[in-house]
Amino acid sequence: MRPKINNADIQLGVAYGPDGKRVALAIGNENGSCPFYLRGDCHHCDIGEGEGLFTPDMNLERLEWLKDYFKDDLQDAEHLLVYNSGSVLDQREMSRRTLGTILGYISSLDKCKVVSLDSREMYVTKDSLDYVVKSLREDQQARIILGIESQNDEIRIGKLNKRMTKGGIERLFSNVGEYNGEVGIDVNIVFQPPELTGEEAIQEVVETMKYGLELSEQYGVPVDFNFHPYYQSERSGKMFPDHPRANLRDAKEALGRMKMILEEKASNSKIFIGWQDEEHDQEQDVKVRELERELERFNQFNVSQNVRFLE
Repeated sequence: MRPKINNADIQLGVAYGPDGKRVALAIGNENGSCPFYLRGDCHHCDIGEGEGLFTPDMNLERLEWLKDYFKDDLQDAEHLLVYNSGSVLDQREMSRRTLGTILGYISSLDKCKVVSLDSREMYVTKDSLDYVVKSLREDQQARIILGIESQNDEIRIGKLNKRMTKGGIERLFSNVGEYNGEVGIDVNIVFQPPELTGEEAIQEVVETMKYGLELSEQYGVPVDFNFHPYYQSERSGKMFPDHPRANLRDAKEALGRMKMILEEKASNSKIFIGWQDEEHDQEQDVKVRELERELERFNQFNVSQNVRFLE
């Protein structure tokens, strides 16, 4: 049985960030799709639909395909990311057999120092964190990619229908804090979420960063931020048909203010601008034009963290 490989599987493949070269490995969902997608949650996200039901054998074959496809990049990648259209740490969606094999392979990559795993908050337990930490080398830091999206409950829960409570977020931070910096968190932020534009959207992303930094300090957890511009997916387009894609000029202003906050606080946190998508953006032609103009600037910012590259 050959692994299913779609063009979307490699869209997020190679990028550059503050930790160096990043390679994203898109693995199939062994539940078929994200349980939250099936429930009708997450109005902004089509990713959770997945690609159909995968077995561990299919995923291990896909891993071999990805290892071959990215063979030149994986050997000098410093940051590996693992996605599965849902939660990597939910054993319904990714078996321990699959996860263990992936982590075992990543632990063999000498240059890889950071490993980010996409997951919802309720699956980030002591058991799952212990498993991940024990599967990696001592010099590799595990991180959880957490889609907080917005610190504002009305936006996160009310508009985006992402039913992630602040209590659940804080429990995750508390669990991760037990590892004394050995595990970190990558906080996803959506810029210009539904019904917020201009200065309001800029202020909201700033407040979300502040919220992440407060949790980082309170629980002693290293935190970085993934800055993602809003675009209409098929699902969000039906919910908010008149809400525009993120404005580039406003996005750059927001990033400048975020950097100012980090500098004022003398924070070690970094920002990664993620403008690529897995072909769920309903305006692919616009996205391509944006990337043609801006991708080199984004890469230079991601590596250097210097806002002058965004000018």
